Amino acid sequence: MAKYASKDVGFFLLGGYNLLGSTSKFDDTVELSLTESPALGEADEGWWSSGAKKTTIEQEGYFDDSTGASHEALVGLSTVALPMSFGTHGNTKNVKMDCYQSVQRVGYDVQLAVSEVTKAKGRYGCWYGKKDMWVVHQLTTESTAGNSDAAYIDIGAAGTNGGAFVVHVTAVGGTASPTSVTLGIRSCTTTNGTYVEKGNTGAILASAIPATSGVYTTFTGTLNRYVSCSWSYSGGTAPTVTFLMGVYVAPAA
Repeated sequence: MAKYASKDVGFFLLGGYNLLGSTSKFDDTVELSLTESPALGEADEGWWSSGAKKTTIEQEGYFDDSTGASHEALVGLSTVALPMSFGTHGNTKNVKMDCYQSVQRVGYDVQLAVSEVTKAKGRYGCWYGKKDMWVVHQLTTESTAGNSDAAYIDIGAAGTNGGAFVVHVTAVGGTASPTSVTLGIRSCTTTNGTYVEKGNTGAILASAIPATSGVYTTFTGTLNRYVSCSWSYSGGTAPTVTFLMGVYVAPAA
């Protein structure tokens, strides 16, 4: 079991919700599921494992009641499963992050509510295993459609066996907010070559933020060594988007 404090974590995102909290402690637990399988006449217990693992995360502390924060994400215990990303190395691009492809909110215990801060415990059940990702774009705001080709990350070597990328959109804004945003992942064989899109999220509606504005997308084939992202808008005036993107590179077969 790994434990983290809020001050040590760069971001903690579920869909478009910012779960970091005002002050929180995080417990990350992975268990191997066992089934009792006693044999007739055996004096001792016997156990059988299918190899399946159970991953849960518990978060306890003081949560913010503001829009898009922890309390809003947890209070209704929505049945919608969303991707979750955890910045154990800070909110900095080109560092590693943890990502869970599909996470269900399974518990929320409110202990005390004072003004706009709530003392509580949130519990999350994680489907599929944890993915070790690179931060392509730290959680920050971008204006004007563009890309980060000039601020690429270096994943060390091309991945030839596919992978996945995750995006969390926490806000849109501007003089008039856009109706939707599209985020793409790009790569190139050299630092100053032509970056080619590997995949994109499709249009993420502003009306989906934060409830379903997290997208986990797989891709096949080769992702080149130098990786960047792009962002574009539909509608709005002087639009902005606040988002995080991470990429998982599958190991060679």
